[in-house]
Amino acid sequence: MSEITRETTMIFDLPHDLIIEEIFLRVPMISLRRLRSTCKRLKDLLKDPGFIEKQIANAKTTRQYHVLVVVKFRVYAMCSYIHGKNMNVAPLFKRGLHLIDPHRKSEVDLSHAFHCDGILLCTTKGNMFVVWNLFSGQTQWIITKNPLKINNTYALGYDKNELCHSYKILNLDRYKKKLEIYEFTSDSWRNLHAIIPKGCLKSRGVSLKGNVYWLFKRRGVNEYSLLSFDFSTETFQLLYVPFHQEADYFLDDDFLDDDYSDDGCFDDAMALSVVREEHLSLLFQSVVTQKMEIWITNEIETTSVSWNKFLTVDFKPHPHMFSRSMSFFIDEEKKVAVCCEKDQEKKIFNKVYIVGEDEFKVSPGFGFIDCRGIYSCPTMFGYVPRLL
Repeated sequence: MSEITRETTMIFDLPHDLIIEEIFLRVPMISLRRLRSTCKRLKDLLKDPGFIEKQIANAKTTRQYHVLVVVKFRVYAMCSYIHGKNMNVAPLFKRGLHLIDPHRKSEVDLSHAFHCDGILLCTTKGNMFVVWNLFSGQTQWIITKNPLKINNTYALGYDKNELCHSYKILNLDRYKKKLEIYEFTSDSWRNLHAIIPKGCLKSRGVSLKGNVYWLFKRRGVNEYSLLSFDFSTETFQLLYVPFHQEADYFLDDDFLDDDYSDDGCFDDAMALSVVREEHLSLLFQSVVTQKMEIWITNEIETTSVSWNKFLTVDFKPHPHMFSRSMSFFIDEEKKVAVCCEKDQEKKIFNKVYIVGEDEFKVSPGFGFIDCRGIYSCPTMFGYVPRLL
């Protein structure tokens, strides 16, 4: 009895704020979103950086982790495809989200949106950036310093040295080789004079722990690399990749002419993804052997990276060569990869592939053409909701 009394006393001796925090850490984010307007004390707690970090960590361990797919003007949540069920059932996705541009009264094109930290960075036809929190619905519209062009590559990241995530936008004009940085804290653009490696991008960029990564081919060097941009130091760095396939000489472009968006049916396929916001994963498929390898980073340092092989799939029994426009997501528990891309023969269709060393499944495909008469290629990524 004395032991029970001692424990009870210790619980009630805890600071009231700590008790409240421990309770709300266990409340699903969807419920917290509804509760945040009930009182100022709770609203302040939901803005606290320490609480946000704990809530995100809790979400990862309690399966509040989702897989989203962006298709032109909509964001969808994947259904039971991740679990390998209902491969012949349509539709593939639940009800989608869309974003309206209040300046043009039209939907924002999300097909080239950049995902970071639960936020999408998009561009509009009105030469504006918009950052959109998918969970809270909050948006911030940003006027660009210079007109956006098709040659622009942009990314969202943050300074890891700050207590709160100090978000920044990197805007690269590949034609003029000019870099710009937008800082949310100062609401201003400035020119950045960083050394840009010569070569070309071979994948879409992904964000991990504030930094941005691309697969990259250096000019005049017959090999691939991992290119990173650190938003804390605002510098580029070339890192090691685990596959040793030789890069094609005839694709010896300059950084200005990245070709990751091409279908690339006769080229090696490669893509990057993020694993539960902790590691990078890299997919490489050789056009020579059609063998696909997926690697996961063990550790990423400023100037070095180590990799572990996650999966090897031989496509000879089911001949298929992925295009450069593909995206993927891995399920570590089931040890499978969920891949998504536009059908290379029937351009109006997208397909989902679930591949593992012992299984190969393909959805019948889904195709749609929106009211603008535009076909789109999907982008898949893992997602943890953010309240702010």
